[in-house]
Amino acid sequence: MMSGVRRYIKNALILVGAALLMRGVSLLFNAYVSQKIGAEGMGLFSLIMSVYGFAVTFATSGINLAVTRLCAEAIGAGREEDVRATLRRAVLHALLFGGVASLTLLLLAEPIGAGLLRDARTIPSLRLLACSMVPIALSSVLSGYFTAVRRVARNALTALFEQGVRMMLTVYGLLALAPAGLTYACLALVGGSALAEFCSFFFLLLQYKLDRRRHARGVPVGRGRGLMAKLLGISMPVALSAYVRSGLVTAEHILIPLCLASNGGDRATALASYGVLHGMALPLILFPTAISSAFSGLLVPEMAEARARGEEGHIRYMAERAISFTLFFSFLSAGLLAACSRELGLLLYGSAEAGRYIRLLAPVAVIMYVDTTVDAILKGLGHQVFSMGVNIADSILSILLVCLLLPRMGAEGYVYVILLAELFNFSLSITRLHNAISFRFSLYRYALAPFLATVGATSLVRLLPLPFSPLGLCLQLLLAALLYLSLLLMLGVFPGKELAWLRSLFRKKGQTDIATLT
Repeated sequence: MMSGVRRYIKNALILVGAALLMRGVSLLFNAYVSQKIGAEGMGLFSLIMSVYGFAVTFATSGINLAVTRLCAEAIGAGREEDVRATLRRAVLHALLFGGVASLTLLLLAEPIGAGLLRDARTIPSLRLLACSMVPIALSSVLSGYFTAVRRVARNALTALFEQGVRMMLTVYGLLALAPAGLTYACLALVGGSALAEFCSFFFLLLQYKLDRRRHARGVPVGRGRGLMAKLLGISMPVALSAYVRSGLVTAEHILIPLCLASNGGDRATALASYGVLHGMALPLILFPTAISSAFSGLLVPEMAEARARGEEGHIRYMAERAISFTLFFSFLSAGLLAACSRELGLLLYGSAEAGRYIRLLAPVAVIMYVDTTVDAILKGLGHQVFSMGVNIADSILSILLVCLLLPRMGAEGYVYVILLAELFNFSLSITRLHNAISFRFSLYRYALAPFLATVGATSLVRLLPLPFSPLGLCLQLLLAALLYLSLLLMLGVFPGKELAWLRSLFRKKGQTDIATLT
């Protein structure tokens, strides 16, 4: 069992390294784009991407989770011959749903852009994005396979490759097209993304060709029957719920600038406020999920395999540790974001308004990150329909709150929308998980102590006379993180047996009895 935990952490660290590099570069690139096209341009681009997100949801239609679950369960049960059969059926699924999504977006670009989004400048970008639906769906199949067989380095390498291609193409496009106006600037942004998706798919396909002999072997006669039903049994409940969820999210994003405009501003001002929130502040709030999402994403196949083998003790053990370490990380991230919000807003975006929204949203980060981990555990245990139901209810609540709060409170009202919706989602999900596995939770170790350590670390570091510069900001973040870990040790958060367990994960030889640590 320890070898499985070690493998999980090794794979997660690979993803963390790649995700940090990719998101770090992406964050800097996002700052460059925001300065190039301005707050209104970021708002317009965010509107386009909200529709794009719904199209991608339909194109993929739950196939990534279905492939991950079925391939992981087949390997865990010793039926590796079912892996290739699963992939064949998944490819048909991707071609069908990706093709329908592409055709629909192409034909309806004008009524969506001019009617729903109320901005004709979005129409050319929507048409261009339609071309990327099929490769995105096929990439989702291959990504699910690599996650299931625990070769996440393939996905990480592909993500880095795709990000590099996207950035190069986008910079070239912005230099050539941005002077012609926001319509062409958005075309440059979405064009770089669309071409990068094609390159990403062919890169993943090449890696699969080199890898398939390990698990995706030929299927003997008579095997693989009923796999399409199993595939649809997982993907379609997720997909149907995701359609509703994504549609509601898209509706929410369309309503935000409309409700902001009704607060007393014009369309351009409303788009600019929306751009600061969704194009600047939220990407920075979500940046630390490069770490937490890497670990939580790998929980799906781990939990699926353990569930297939009936290892209830291992499931509880992994869930407790995943939630506890996510909490440690979340408190630190929220504290750093709040303490350095002004510097982050000004140094990255040249916007004091972005810094103010970062500070207001920082406390919500704790709930966001932990909820992502809990959601991944529930999906691995087969509760994906429940998770989607909660997400749908969350989206409905968000739309109601947007309509209620934004016309009265302006952009700051959206902070309360996010907070209330996240609290609602998290309370339902954590209750369901506790009822499923009855995990243990120490309020002092996992909540009070990290909170005190965060306040202490950030307060002490703020007293230091560090320069207002990128180097000064990096030193502040690093010193606060080191001081936070030191305070956690002083507060007794990590008992001796926990430290011994952490050290054992990186030993090449020897085993540790998990039962002694729980």
